[in-house]
Amino acid sequence: MKLRGSLMTKYLILIMAAMMLWPVIPAMFYFPGYLLSDHPIYRPEEISRKWHEEAVKLNGVDGVTIHDRLAELNGEFPDAEIFWVDPSGRTHAVQDLSENIPEQWDYEDVLSFQLKSHEPGSFTLASLIGDDPKQGFMVMRLPESHILSAEMSLAGNLPLILLFFMICLCFVGLSWFFFVKLRQRLIKLQSAMSVSGKNDIPNEVTISKNDEIGELEGAFNRMVRELRESQQREREEEDLRKQFISNVSHDLRTPLTVIRQHIHTVRNNPESTQGQTSLTIMETKLNEVDKLMDNLLSYSLLSAGKYPMHLQPVDIAEEVRNRVAEWYPIFEARDFEVQVELPEEPVIWNADPMWLRRILDNVFQNVVRHAGAGRYIAIQITEDQKQTLMIRDKGPGIGNESPEKGAGIGLSIVSLMAKEMGMQWEMKSGLTGCTFCIWKDSQQLAD
Repeated sequence: MKLRGSLMTKYLILIMAAMMLWPVIPAMFYFPGYLLSDHPIYRPEEISRKWHEEAVKLNGVDGVTIHDRLAELNGEFPDAEIFWVDPSGRTHAVQDLSENIPEQWDYEDVLSFQLKSHEPGSFTLASLIGDDPKQGFMVMRLPESHILSAEMSLAGNLPLILLFFMICLCFVGLSWFFFVKLRQRLIKLQSAMSVSGKNDIPNEVTISKNDEIGELEGAFNRMVRELRESQQREREEEDLRKQFISNVSHDLRTPLTVIRQHIHTVRNNPESTQGQTSLTIMETKLNEVDKLMDNLLSYSLLSAGKYPMHLQPVDIAEEVRNRVAEWYPIFEARDFEVQVELPEEPVIWNADPMWLRRILDNVFQNVVRHAGAGRYIAIQITEDQKQTLMIRDKGPGIGNESPEKGAGIGLSIVSLMAKEMGMQWEMKSGLTGCTFCIWKDSQQLAD
């Protein structure tokens, strides 16, 4: 998600716009004269303070100095009428004065001037020089149009007042619209979460915008997809469990049926040759049942992660030789042709010796049970790009039905053990037999 499209950025822009409007709008009210007038506009408080400070600074100076300073102030206020009256009451003008300004002041002239200073049309300032009435006073008169007043800024600008309220309403409206849209999207997402779709899983929602809520909608959609995939896996695992139980039941039922048949023979003729043969067959079948139960227990422990594993450097070639030697009498009894091609030098893998023997036993047992018709087994270790242990037979292949075909627990155990030890394996099947391959990547081999 880009920062530009996030809700935080949009809300910050809205707040910053409101913060910028607060100083801008008062400026539009209080400074229209500055924007529209062709002459300077003065604030009455500021110019009154300045004029009084100038009068105090002239304390005790001579008339020439006063005249020169007032001339300078007249340059700053070119539209002002400035003059001063000395202690004798004589008027000293900086420039031409109005006709109503007397040349010689008396008490009545001062009173009359004070009364006229409050009349509309002009703004008059008078200050005692040096704050001392014995030093005279100085006067400045400005046209009222040069003074910023309340009447100029508010009462005379009704359109600006209306604009102020319109802007406030727009800000309120935008804020309301912003949060209403957020609320609608959140309600839509809440509705999608509460309304169940097929198989009690919510339906996915449409991602409308790429912002924080859009990311939340995307996460919700991913969760919905994961729930559907999980539900599909559960159905598949349930089907596998049912098939697994069915196959295991078949594996148990078959030897038990054979045992039951031969029990009858032994009961009738226990000392006969046929009875002894039946006992041998019964012992073989009981060994198969024992092996099946052992595989079931191992499979359960492996699936639960409770089967102990101890990895260590193991000479694979030596382990294979030992297992072939133990199985050789069985191969010989079944008239198997056994070919073994193993290197003389050690082939070291990081593995659990007990688990490796269990893998080899399960593979050899599958060959004896399902590929006995081929009467052939070849065991070799190849070293092309990786060290691979291969076990080949000449049986009918996996695709063909076998009377000994079971639940496939042996290969399931091989798969789980190989995965836990970091190995990979595959079973290649064809019309001329099967080839079992197991290998370990070079970076996973023991040092």
